[in-house]
Amino acid sequence: MSLRLDLEWRTTLLTLLLLPALVALGFWQLDRAEEKRVLEASYKARALAAAVKLRELDDWSPEALAFRRVALTGHYLPAPQFYLDNRIREGRYGHDVISVFIDESAKLAVLLNRGWVAGDPSRRSLPEIDTPSETLLIEAQVYVSPGDPYVLEADEFTALTSPMLVQQNSTPPLRAAVSEATGFEVFPRELRLSPDAVSGFRRDWPVVNLSEEKHRGYALQWFTMAAVLLLVFLLRSSNILDLLRRRSLAPGKES
Repeated sequence: MSLRLDLEWRTTLLTLLLLPALVALGFWQLDRAEEKRVLEASYKARALAAAVKLRELDDWSPEALAFRRVALTGHYLPAPQFYLDNRIREGRYGHDVISVFIDESAKLAVLLNRGWVAGDPSRRSLPEIDTPSETLLIEAQVYVSPGDPYVLEADEFTALTSPMLVQQNSTPPLRAAVSEATGFEVFPRELRLSPDAVSGFRRDWPVVNLSEEKHRGYALQWFTMAAVLLLVFLLRSSNILDLLRRRSLAPGKES
């Protein structure tokens, strides 16, 4: 008895449609894993590099700016203060605190993310925070978003108040409003206060939203689904099970 195929058109069509898609999704996850590996390697390398002055970053590309350590000398402004909305940590509602820091050597204002604080889940009030008034020497890292963040609605700054709830940091409208309010040009990227700097809050930002290992795990799931689909197709479209049964019952194979 030889191997025989009996291709039922609906099963065959479904397999032809799904199998390439599942395999493609698996390779896409592998590509994403490689992107995350490169990103994390870049972060670790730049975390060891010496901090640079803010004016040295003029005309740098976003790729070169990401995770770059920056040395700042200056002071915080008591106002305006901003709170990034809906920043969830370990299931708790809260905000990232954005303060305006004047870098005196560069004569620039920066929108400095000082870290996360717990918020009021009812959204009736904003947290009270302390902001130093003395001159400080601090370090921060440039944050470059890997993509356009999803927001429910765009921020509007017809009237700049303090404190103020915002959806995004360092957007052109926000920078323009801060520049008008302070009289300083605003650095065009978000800076995140380094973990060991004073005057900050919780600062354990993830480098990537999903790790390299997570993406590889998802890739394995897609490839496994593709293998199962192919196996089911072969079992339903051939007599391979009959061949295996006959072989197991052949003389010399019986127990």
